[in-house]
Amino acid sequence: MARLRQALKKVVRPAVVTCGRPIAAVLAGKPPNKTLSAMVRVKNEEEYLDRAVSSIVDLVEEVVVIDNQSDDSTPQVIDALRLKYPAKIRAFSYPHRVARYGDEHTELGKTRAGRRSPNYLPNFYSWCRLRCTNPYILKWDGDTVATEALAPALRAFRQSQSQILFHTGINLHESREHFITGRPFEDIEPRLYYKPFSRYGDYLGYAEKLVSPYVTLFNEYSEYIHEPLYIHLKFCKQQRFTNMSANLQEQEQRFSSRGQALPPDIRRQVVALGL
Repeated sequence: MARLRQALKKVVRPAVVTCGRPIAAVLAGKPPNKTLSAMVRVKNEEEYLDRAVSSIVDLVEEVVVIDNQSDDSTPQVIDALRLKYPAKIRAFSYPHRVARYGDEHTELGKTRAGRRSPNYLPNFYSWCRLRCTNPYILKWDGDTVATEALAPALRAFRQSQSQILFHTGINLHESREHFITGRPFEDIEPRLYYKPFSRYGDYLGYAEKLVSPYVTLFNEYSEYIHEPLYIHLKFCKQQRFTNMSANLQEQEQRFSSRGQALPPDIRRQVVALGL
């Protein structure tokens, strides 16, 4: 039986991909009519949320901010952003406690009931995804601020045939002059994607993962940018790891010391942004 399955994978999968490729091309969004929603999921992000949203609000058609039971001044920051950008900001509240990355998420994923729970991280992401009204979604965080490279990258994406954009950002040390040691950059991931046919699933048992045929089957529609498009401020916050389970918090704390000095251009942008 195992040999039969392997044989079918070799025969059927290439045939499906070959036949589906023209359909994928027809169904994909076309340049230059690519409109973008920034999807910003937040919980206790009062420190940098205003800067995070302000850095992208002019680059997208809408910014969808979803608050998940914050108990700091995040709701007030969101209200101020709505007044500041009334034509761009749409705000929602997600009323369920979302399991944190790591062991909490893993435990929920072990059962069918857990995977169907509104507390399950992929279900939260999927709920947020449905609040976005445009066909392309830019996954953004309340502690990320755009670098100067993001605007031209988005302009190029709008004009291209790409349906998925993988990119990364720098991990800024609290000194504001250095990277985080051993991991100067965030993992490169699909942070801009075509909403139709996409969904969120489970990643390695401890986090969410974007699932899209434009990633798995038709990866010629995926674009990769290795230049950092954002500055990640997690390691500059007072409460750095509260979105993680205890096991991951311990790991993060061990690997958050000062690394190499920032290159002059990135350092200039950090200063210019007032970070």
